[in-house]
Amino acid sequence: MKKPEIIYNINDLTCLTSASDADVIPQELFRTNHPDCDKTRQLQGTTLEKSTQKPFNRMTMRQKQDLYTRRMIRFSLKNPAQPLTSIRMRMTINHVRMSYALAPTFKIEPKHWDSTEGRAIVDSKRNADLKGNPRLRVRLDNINTEIDKITNAVLAVLARFQQQGIRASADQVRNELQRELGQEASKARTFRDVFEYIDFYINACREGTILNSTGTRLTPGTIRSYLSTKSALRRYAEARHIRLTLESLTLDFYNDFVKYLNEATHSRGRYRPNVIGKFVKNIRTFLRYAFDNNYTLNSDFKRREFKVFQETVETIYLNEDELQLLYDLELPPSQAEVRDAFLVGCYTGLRFSDIGRLQPHHIRFDEGIIVITTQKTNRTIAVPICPKLRSIFARYNNCPPPTQSNQATNRMLKQLCRKAGITSKVYLTEVLGGERQMRCYEKCDLVTTHTARRSFATNAFKNDIPAALIMSATGHTTEANFRRYIRCTAEEKAVALKQYKFFN
Repeated sequence: MKKPEIIYNINDLTCLTSASDADVIPQELFRTNHPDCDKTRQLQGTTLEKSTQKPFNRMTMRQKQDLYTRRMIRFSLKNPAQPLTSIRMRMTINHVRMSYALAPTFKIEPKHWDSTEGRAIVDSKRNADLKGNPRLRVRLDNINTEIDKITNAVLAVLARFQQQGIRASADQVRNELQRELGQEASKARTFRDVFEYIDFYINACREGTILNSTGTRLTPGTIRSYLSTKSALRRYAEARHIRLTLESLTLDFYNDFVKYLNEATHSRGRYRPNVIGKFVKNIRTFLRYAFDNNYTLNSDFKRREFKVFQETVETIYLNEDELQLLYDLELPPSQAEVRDAFLVGCYTGLRFSDIGRLQPHHIRFDEGIIVITTQKTNRTIAVPICPKLRSIFARYNNCPPPTQSNQATNRMLKQLCRKAGITSKVYLTEVLGGERQMRCYEKCDLVTTHTARRSFATNAFKNDIPAALIMSATGHTTEANFRRYIRCTAEEKAVALKQYKFFN
């Protein structure tokens, strides 16, 4: 039988075989001293390693072909932590990672997936769920059939490029793969503009089609952040008189969008770096989902220059004396509820979203603790009930105080802190419009609902409570993130330093 032609993919490193004679592979391709194999050993995930030489030499030709293909074309789960996740194919083309997502109909439960083989588990000895469940077997068989179909399509595409002498890019391979699988752009779902796509994405989040990394639905706060990003994009498009599509969100767009935000103003002034960073982060999230689900070929969002801005913001906390001033205020019921909900955060470290979710069954007076699973991180935390917290709950028949909206609470808190005399001058260095400047504020004007969480962490830290114990109450998993909540002033740090012998 005629030997099949040895061909190379566009890296000129990974050996493949002609699609016309896939059952036979030349023996020299698999000898460990083959020069091309020597070249490819350094490419992790696409080569035969020295450690596999002996068992590899004992394989049949079909087994060798399957092993080689698996190492070049990898199938993996996109979100293994989710109860149901999509599957994607990945390979490297000319040092550029190319991914291709299987259709949403081929989602799978992680327990039914073999991460080593990159296939669904259809052996009932290894997958107990298959017993008495023929529908599941058919579903998993269909997934493996689709994986085989995509693998064969990739090999056929690479073979065509080799025969034509074309050194193709990752985008070219991806385009040709879509055509090979009958998924040309004309047949795929299209969106009139980026705003139609964002609406589609947000609806998928609301319906639970798109979940977060913990496998739970996205929070209302995240949805609001997406809507805010959409509004910023619309203002930008109107200001520049352009039509935004998924394909137009390139690196050039990124640079001009950031420039626009640094020059623009909104209802509360100039955009801060962290706000701009949040917009960019959300845009990258939108584009990643579109790219993984074959709605766009635009991969500029993966470039290093398409970066998310992040600034360490100078923020304030309320010390114990200031909390006492707020606690002692005589207020009408509507204002007292705002004050008391804020103080619950100051004495527990709970986020405002979790304070609004507090129910009587979360408060265990007999044990002296509050136990709740947080909305943002889905972590169960326990916090002691201090005497002031008991007295606050007592005002509401041992129930948590009612909460208003975050925005209404923030407006009222500033008024209440001013009424309590929390008006000391605070100087902060800020970046506004891309320029760093020093600004002076009255402390009451800087208080927000999140000040409560910082106040809890800082006051506990100042009282020599170990960081690990405070983190168990706040739900922080790393000390680096926790330390960002410690807001001692420079003067307070200087007083602490004076206690050491070096300064005496």
